[in-house]
Parts: sequence; C-alpha cells; structure tokens
Amino acid sequence: MKSIPYFLIRRSIFAFAILFISSLSAPSYSATPAIAPHLPKALCRIEIGDAHISTSFMRHQGIRVVKINANSICNVRQSRVTMTLEIYKVGQFSNYFLHRTETNPNSLSSSGLVIKIQDAKVICTNSTPSSYFGVVYAKALIQGKWHYAGKTRSIHIRKLNCGN
Repeated sequence: MKSIPYFLIRRSIFAFAILFISSLSAPSYSATPAIAPHLPKALCRIEIGDAHISTSFMRHQGIRVVKINANSICNVRQSRVTMTLEIYKVGQFSNYFLHRTETNPNSLSSSGLVIKIQDAKVICTNSTPSSYFGVVYAKALIQGKWHYAGKTRSIHIRKLNCGN
C-alpha cells in the first residue's frame, strides 16, 4: 500500500480549514501555508518565509548567516502572542534542529495586527552547500479567547552556501 505524500495531506487539510474558518463569524487563528495562493487567506494566520543568506548581516557585520522570517497576521488585535520559529538543516538521515526563537508574550511588540520574528538566524561556519527550512507555530489571545496555530513549515527547502 502506498503512503500519501505529506504535502498532499497538508494541502487537503488546509483547504478544509479555509472552508471551515470562512463559515465562522468570529475571526479564528490558523496556520496558512503559501502553497495555495488561489485560496483566500484566513482572517488570522501565521506565515513563514524561506531560508536565505542575510545581506544585511553581511553588509553591516561582515558575517554570513542563514535567516528566516515569520509573521502572525490578524485582522483584529491579537495580544500575548507567543510565536516560536525553529530553524532546521536537512541531513542525510534526519533533519537537524539548529535554533529556536520565541516572542515574549509580555512585550508590547507581541500585541497588534502583525507580530514579526525577524531575528531567527544561524551563523555560517563555512561555505559548504546545505539545505535549510523553518517551522513556526503560535498561540495568541484574540477577542478574549486563546487561539493556536499548528506547526507550519517553509514552503521551499533552500540549498545555501552555508555550512555549520
């Protein structure tokens, strides 16, 4: 018996979630992968970018780092957001956890319509080509109720000239 590829399961779950969420009157908080641009985006969602070499770090500090950005976006005010972003390196037999960054729910920057993580990075120790991706998940207080966004992976696994 063949197993169903993970991305097909993820896409089906996403399509169901969008239909269910759009039927609710109160905003909900859901993970929104970018693989389905033709579907409407959820009212509240998390988004994660692809791994890239930071040109800003290279220009200002002279070091090469792999960086991944993530956002928690909502059409109503969200507060006490705890968004966690993890960076992984693809290995031959398994993926290797490299770094975790988390927003502080008590910080003023963890409230509003858009909450960002822009400081998740891993320093390159050499230029050996390696593949990287990120995973983000979050919880937020929205209109007096806790909402949770499950793990969402970067759409593309990027091979970068950065080893560590």
